[in-house]
Amino acid sequence: MNRHITKAIQPLVNKLSRRHALFWLGGSGMTTAFVVGSENEVIAKQNKGLEYVNPPGLYNAAPLGFSQIVVAPPRSRTVYISGQNGVDENSNLVSDDFAGQLKQSFVNLRIALDSVGARPEHVAKVTELIVNQTEEQIPLLISELKALFGEKLPANTLIPVPRLALNGFLFEIDAFVEIPLS
Repeated sequence: MNRHITKAIQPLVNKLSRRHALFWLGGSGMTTAFVVGSENEVIAKQNKGLEYVNPPGLYNAAPLGFSQIVVAPPRSRTVYISGQNGVDENSNLVSDDFAGQLKQSFVNLRIALDSVGARPEHVAKVTELIVNQTEEQIPLLISELKALFGEKLPANTLIPVPRLALNGFLFEIDAFVEIPLS
């Protein structure tokens, strides 16, 4: 079905690209994203890394450890990192408390990034799952996010959950990574 849709809209995509917009179609459904600007601006963005956007009209998310929007360059390799939690390389839960599991999860995320040649600034999106999440946990999470990502904060979704895959797990983070090809 995607091939049929792609073939049907390719002339429109080409026309839009020539008229200063980029068009992306992906996944099992149809998703569109437009980056509008002059043709030179669009070409310049193709040769850069991720673009972090906190537009007027949306609250400034940086103090909370994330960006509202992250735009991936068209010429990049996409990597999906599974949920990392508070276990060590031997599958041992490193701590019974949230802070200990949070730290180990970020250590594991960094190991995963390193293993594919990615750097923190290549992370476009993270999702965190926190068991029985409380507001007291948020500053700890923000601290870990800022320690890993600095000023290049990925888009982020935090989901409070009643439990994770195994008893005792309190935190999990996954990541979508875009590594520029040139």
